Amino acid sequence: MTVDIRVIRAGQLYRYFLRETVAGDGRRPAGAPLRTAQEQAGVPAGRWMGRGLTALGLAPGQEVTDQHLRNLFGERGRHPYADRLEADRLAAGESPEKAYRAGTLGRRVTATGVDFVFRPAPTIYLLWALADETTGRVIEAAHEYAIGRVLEWIEDEAAVIRYGTDGIYPGEAARRSGRRPLPPLRGSLGHATAP
Repeated sequence: MTVDIRVIRAGQLYRYFLRETVAGDGRRPAGAPLRTAQEQAGVPAGRWMGRGLTALGLAPGQEVTDQHLRNLFGERGRHPYADRLEADRLAAGESPEKAYRAGTLGRRVTATGVDFVFRPAPTIYLLWALADETTGRVIEAAHEYAIGRVLEWIEDEAAVIRYGTDGIYPGEAARRSGRRPLPPLRGSLGHATAP
Protein backbone atom coordinates (compact mmCIF):
# COMPACT_ATOMS: atom_id res chain seq x y z
CA MET A 1 0.00 0.00 0.00
CA THR A 2 1.17 3.53 -0.69
CA VAL A 3 0.02 6.71 1.04
CA ASP A 4 -0.19 10.12 -0.63
CA ILE A 5 -0.15 13.00 1.86
CA ARG A 6 -1.34 16.58 1.29
CA VAL A 7 -1.85 19.42 3.77
CA ILE A 8 -5.33 20.98 3.69
CA ARG A 9 -5.09 24.74 4.13
CA ALA A 10 -7.96 27.06 4.87
CA GLY A 11 -9.11 28.68 1.65
CA GLN A 12 -8.38 27.28 -1.81
CA LEU A 13 -7.35 23.75 -0.93
CA TYR A 14 -10.34 23.41 1.40
CA ARG A 15 -12.67 24.44 -1.43
CA TYR A 16 -11.01 21.90 -3.75
CA PHE A 17 -11.37 19.22 -1.07
CA LEU A 18 -15.06 19.99 -0.46
CA ARG A 19 -15.97 20.34 -4.15
CA GLU A 20 -14.06 17.39 -5.58
CA THR A 21 -12.32 14.96 -3.26
CA VAL A 22 -15.14 14.12 -0.83
CA ALA A 23 -17.47 13.29 -3.73
CA GLY A 24 -15.05 11.04 -5.61
CA ASP A 25 -12.59 12.16 -8.23
CA GLY A 26 -15.13 14.14 -10.26
CA ARG A 27 -16.36 17.68 -9.69
CA ARG A 28 -19.21 18.09 -7.23
CA PRO A 29 -22.14 19.95 -8.85
CA ALA A 30 -22.60 23.46 -7.44
CA GLY A 31 -25.20 23.53 -4.69
CA ALA A 32 -25.51 19.74 -4.52
CA PRO A 33 -25.73 18.42 -0.96
CA LEU A 34 -22.72 16.29 -0.04
CA ARG A 35 -24.64 13.02 0.34
CA THR A 36 -26.45 13.52 -3.00
CA ALA A 37 -23.15 14.21 -4.80
CA GLN A 38 -21.59 11.10 -3.21
CA GLU A 39 -24.55 8.94 -4.29
CA GLN A 40 -24.41 10.30 -7.85
CA ALA A 41 -20.66 9.60 -8.00
CA GLY A 42 -21.08 6.10 -6.53
CA VAL A 43 -18.93 7.07 -3.54
CA PRO A 44 -19.81 5.92 0.00
CA ALA A 45 -20.48 8.51 2.66
CA GLY A 46 -17.45 9.67 4.63
CA ARG A 47 -17.32 8.05 8.06
CA TRP A 48 -15.48 9.25 11.17
CA MET A 49 -12.72 7.05 12.55
CA GLY A 50 -9.92 7.46 15.07
CA ARG A 51 -9.49 7.58 18.82
CA GLY A 52 -10.02 11.34 19.17
CA LEU A 53 -13.74 11.05 18.40
CA THR A 54 -15.12 10.92 21.93
CA ALA A 55 -13.52 14.27 22.78
CA LEU A 56 -15.66 15.78 20.03
CA GLY A 57 -18.88 13.91 20.82
CA LEU A 58 -18.60 11.84 17.64
CA ALA A 59 -18.79 8.06 17.24
CA PRO A 60 -16.82 5.70 15.01
CA GLY A 61 -18.66 5.13 11.75
CA GLN A 62 -20.83 8.23 12.13
CA GLU A 63 -21.47 9.94 8.78
CA VAL A 64 -19.51 13.11 8.01
CA THR A 65 -21.74 15.98 6.89
CA ASP A 66 -21.24 19.16 4.87
CA GLN A 67 -21.45 21.17 8.08
CA HIS A 68 -18.81 19.05 9.82
CA LEU A 69 -16.40 19.66 6.93
CA ARG A 70 -17.16 23.38 6.74
CA ASN A 71 -16.61 23.84 10.45
CA LEU A 72 -13.40 21.82 10.64
CA PHE A 73 -11.75 22.94 7.42
CA GLY A 74 -13.49 26.09 6.19
CA GLU A 75 -13.76 27.75 9.58
CA ARG A 76 -10.14 26.99 10.49
CA GLY A 77 -10.65 24.35 13.12
CA ARG A 78 -14.11 24.80 14.60
CA HIS A 79 -15.89 21.91 16.30
CA PRO A 80 -17.96 19.76 13.89
CA TYR A 81 -21.06 20.80 15.88
CA ALA A 82 -19.93 24.40 16.46
CA ASP A 83 -23.24 25.85 15.27
CA ARG A 84 -25.23 23.75 17.75
CA LEU A 85 -22.80 24.50 20.60
CA GLU A 86 -23.01 28.22 19.86
CA ALA A 87 -26.84 28.17 19.67
CA ASP A 88 -27.05 26.29 22.99
CA ARG A 89 -24.79 28.85 24.70
CA LEU A 90 -26.72 31.78 23.26
CA ALA A 91 -30.00 30.20 24.45
CA ALA A 92 -28.43 29.86 27.92
CA GLY A 93 -27.80 33.63 27.94
CA GLU A 94 -24.08 33.76 27.20
CA SER A 95 -22.61 36.60 25.17
CA PRO A 96 -22.14 36.04 21.42
CA GLU A 97 -18.35 36.12 21.89
CA LYS A 98 -18.40 33.43 24.60
CA ALA A 99 -20.89 31.36 22.61
CA TYR A 100 -18.65 31.53 19.52
CA ARG A 101 -15.62 30.42 21.55
CA ALA A 102 -17.54 27.31 22.71
CA GLY A 103 -17.25 25.92 19.19
CA THR A 104 -13.58 26.79 18.70
CA LEU A 105 -10.98 24.02 18.77
CA GLY A 106 -7.80 25.67 19.97
CA ARG A 107 -6.24 28.42 17.89
CA ARG A 108 -7.15 29.51 14.39
CA VAL A 109 -4.67 28.00 11.98
CA THR A 110 -3.98 28.14 8.26
CA ALA A 111 -3.26 24.41 7.90
CA THR A 112 -6.49 22.76 9.02
CA GLY A 113 -5.86 19.14 8.14
CA VAL A 114 -3.93 16.50 6.31
CA ASP A 115 -5.37 14.38 3.48
CA PHE A 116 -4.08 10.81 3.34
CA VAL A 117 -4.91 8.78 0.23
CA PHE A 118 -4.29 5.08 0.79
CA ARG A 119 -3.72 3.12 -2.42
CA PRO A 120 -3.41 -0.64 -2.58
CA ALA A 121 -0.92 -2.13 -5.03
CA PRO A 122 -2.26 -2.23 -8.62
CA THR A 123 -2.46 -6.02 -8.49
CA ILE A 124 -4.83 -5.75 -5.50
CA TYR A 125 -7.08 -3.38 -7.47
CA LEU A 126 -7.10 -5.87 -10.34
CA LEU A 127 -7.85 -8.80 -8.03
CA TRP A 128 -10.67 -6.79 -6.40
CA ALA A 129 -12.15 -5.83 -9.79
CA LEU A 130 -12.15 -9.43 -11.06
CA ALA A 131 -13.11 -11.11 -7.79
CA ASP A 132 -16.45 -12.58 -6.86
CA GLU A 133 -18.50 -10.61 -4.32
CA THR A 134 -17.25 -12.53 -1.26
CA THR A 135 -13.59 -12.19 -2.21
CA GLY A 136 -14.13 -8.51 -3.03
CA ARG A 137 -15.52 -7.91 0.46
CA VAL A 138 -12.55 -9.70 2.04
CA ILE A 139 -10.15 -7.49 0.04
CA GLU A 140 -12.06 -4.33 1.08
CA ALA A 141 -12.03 -5.43 4.74
CA ALA A 142 -8.27 -6.09 4.59
CA HIS A 143 -7.70 -2.64 3.05
CA GLU A 144 -9.86 -1.00 5.73
CA TYR A 145 -7.97 -2.88 8.43
CA ALA A 146 -4.62 -1.71 7.02
CA ILE A 147 -5.85 1.91 6.89
CA GLY A 148 -6.99 1.68 10.50
CA ARG A 149 -3.64 0.34 11.68
CA VAL A 150 -1.69 3.03 9.78
CA LEU A 151 -3.87 5.79 11.22
CA GLU A 152 -3.44 4.38 14.74
CA TRP A 153 0.33 4.44 14.24
CA ILE A 154 0.13 8.04 13.00
CA GLU A 155 -1.93 9.02 16.05
CA ASP A 156 0.51 7.32 18.43
CA GLU A 157 3.90 7.93 16.85
CA ALA A 158 3.93 10.54 14.10
CA ALA A 159 1.32 13.25 14.67
CA VAL A 160 2.13 15.87 17.24
CA ILE A 161 0.65 19.26 17.94
CA ARG A 162 3.27 21.98 17.92
CA TYR A 163 2.58 25.31 19.52
CA GLY A 164 4.27 28.13 21.34
CA THR A 165 6.96 30.45 20.10
CA ASP A 166 8.26 29.11 16.78
CA GLY A 167 6.14 25.95 17.23
CA ILE A 168 8.42 24.47 19.84
CA TYR A 169 7.37 20.93 20.67
CA PRO A 170 6.10 20.79 24.29
CA GLY A 171 7.56 17.37 25.10
CA GLU A 172 6.58 13.74 25.42
CA ALA A 173 4.33 14.26 28.47
CA ALA A 174 2.05 16.65 26.58
CA ARG A 175 2.02 14.34 23.58
CA ARG A 176 0.86 11.38 25.64
CA SER A 177 -1.58 13.35 27.82
CA GLY A 178 -4.55 12.78 25.53
CA ARG A 179 -3.93 15.71 23.17
CA ARG A 180 -4.53 13.56 20.13
CA PRO A 181 -4.90 14.90 16.64
CA LEU A 182 -8.48 15.29 15.49
CA PRO A 183 -10.10 12.11 14.22
CA PRO A 184 -9.68 10.92 10.65
CA LEU A 185 -12.70 10.44 8.43
CA ARG A 186 -13.19 7.73 5.84
CA GLY A 187 -14.22 8.70 2.34
CA SER A 188 -14.26 6.71 -0.89
CA LEU A 189 -12.26 3.48 -1.28
CA GLY A 190 -8.68 4.49 -0.65
CA HIS A 191 -9.28 7.93 0.91
CA ALA A 192 -9.09 9.02 4.54
CA THR A 193 -8.60 12.46 5.96
CA ALA A 194 -7.25 13.53 9.32
CA PRO A 195 -8.06 17.09 10.28
